[in-house]
Amino acid sequence: MDDNKLQSRSVLAPLVFFAVATAIALIMMIATLVMWLTELIGSATWATLIVGGFFTFVAWLIYVLSVRQSILYVKDRLDTIYDVAFAVRNGYKVALRYLGSFVDEILRK
Repeated sequence: MDDNKLQSRSVLAPLVFFAVATAIALIMMIATLVMWLTELIGSATWATLIVGGFFTFVAWLIYVLSVRQSILYVKDRLDTIYDVAFAVRNGYKVALRYLGSFVDEILRK
């Protein structure tokens, strides 16, 4: 059991370090892009707006092309789960009603 914990830590730690290093590198690259564009344009405000607008467009494109499909899939699955739960609840109510009437009939006799 201890070997499994040690092995999972040795697998998980490099993945976490990689993700953190990648995030830092991306942030630094975006900051460098903004600084370069600032030197090119002469306005930090416009450079930030251009880079922000570009990444907003990229995020929208990713949403339209892939994330929306995933959200619709999850929504469909949740609707199915809701329908099954609703049917089970209604079945439980009907069974409880029949059981109650059956017990009433037995107690009356």
